[in-house]
Amino acid sequence: MAEIKRITELYDLHKSHKRVARDLGFSRNTVKRHINRINDVREGRAETINPKSRQVKQPARVLTPEICQLIHTYLESNLEKPKKQRLTAKRILDLLLNAGHKIGYTSVKDEVSRWKSQHSPREVFILQEPKEGARAEFDWGAVNLTIGGICKDYSLASIVLPYSLYRFGRLYQRETQQDVIHAHIEFFKEIDAVPNEFFYDRMATVYDSKQKKINERFMEFSMLYGVTPCVCNPRSPQEKGTDEESIGYIRKAVFSEKTSFETLNEANDWLRTRLATINNQPVYRRDLVPSEGLKREHEYMRQLPVLEYSNYELKRCRISRYSFAACDTNRYSVPDTYRGRDITLKVQIDKIELLDGDTVIATHPRLSGKRQYSLQISHFVKTFHKKPGAIRNAKVLKHMEAQLQELFDRYYKDNPKEFLPILDLIKATSEQALCYAVDLLMESDMPVTVDTLRFFICQQPHQLIEPLDFPSNFQVNEQDLQVYDRLMEG
Repeated sequence: MAEIKRITELYDLHKSHKRVARDLGFSRNTVKRHINRINDVREGRAETINPKSRQVKQPARVLTPEICQLIHTYLESNLEKPKKQRLTAKRILDLLLNAGHKIGYTSVKDEVSRWKSQHSPREVFILQEPKEGARAEFDWGAVNLTIGGICKDYSLASIVLPYSLYRFGRLYQRETQQDVIHAHIEFFKEIDAVPNEFFYDRMATVYDSKQKKINERFMEFSMLYGVTPCVCNPRSPQEKGTDEESIGYIRKAVFSEKTSFETLNEANDWLRTRLATINNQPVYRRDLVPSEGLKREHEYMRQLPVLEYSNYELKRCRISRYSFAACDTNRYSVPDTYRGRDITLKVQIDKIELLDGDTVIATHPRLSGKRQYSLQISHFVKTFHKKPGAIRNAKVLKHMEAQLQELFDRYYKDNPKEFLPILDLIKATSEQALCYAVDLLMESDMPVTVDTLRFFICQQPHQLIEPLDFPSNFQVNEQDLQVYDRLMEG
């Protein structure tokens, strides 16, 4: 607007388009166009000097009516062909060029898009109304939470019953098949029943897209509980739209006011509490609240099986020379009394058991990250007796409890060999028992030695008295005192 005002002032002063253009450094045609617009506004022929929308329309030089008709003919022939054998814009361009027409790909593509927007068939969705207890829907969603001071995305497993709109959710570190099965088992326990059908999208943990069938392990789980697994068509999330909307609803209703927790279990407890409140609130256009609707669905659902599904995986792994067993890029310590050979890993949802045949040789909490370590110093006591100097910089030392690390740094860092008897105590008892003894000694200002530690670990806080088991109902016969009189008289 400042430039237009300046053009107006100079033109009113000089009355010359050429002079105004030379003073401002503009084109004479530009100055003349603005002056004409200013006059139109002054005389009432226009409302504004600058038009709100400026559209430049140029006549089509290449896309003639003849070529447009050919393109439309090709597209109309597509309606009768299978989807994978239809003519694309690139193929139509090749046909036009072979026929001697001169045209570019962009012109053909734009005309194809215009025709499809007006003549393509409209997709119609069929509204579903499932019966009581007949259907449940499962899906994953992402929730950003701060747990233990670390902010990252966690996976939210969501299950919803479309008839009653009863919602269920659990948080997980991963989205493996074990996590999917675990979420189903927890859901079955919560509602104390099993729906007849479950709907999924084409997730690899449930459906094998190459073989076009349900995964064998997931089918075994479904057969045990009597569930019929169903998958949606490709790119058709509307087929289980109730659960698609439920994930967003849970994310906003539960984790919009609170996003920070100490542990994942605490976050799941919060999720259970909020979902229990949601499932007891009225729902728009529903006669019953979800929890009451679930009671009605119980009559049409299956009962829980007597045996619960064993949700674990068995993997083979070889003990490394560092006495580690690897699983999902993470390392778990193995007692150094076992030679380097293949062992079995029993991988569960929250822990891993190391098996030598049928014997459990070690148990670790399952790690959720990548390239992490779960180490127990009691697994390396035998090696430390042979190599006491290796204790000082050992990685396993940093995985001990903070009290024991401080104990080593304060008293045994310069002479790690004297720390070996304490390691023997850890192996004989546990790190928790030793930490408890260390805390007692430090609170009492007593020296922390092997003997004092052993004394506090081995002593019993209370004397154990074996309980006496008396019968609750018994009768005592009345005695004849004359018998004692005769005995006294001899």
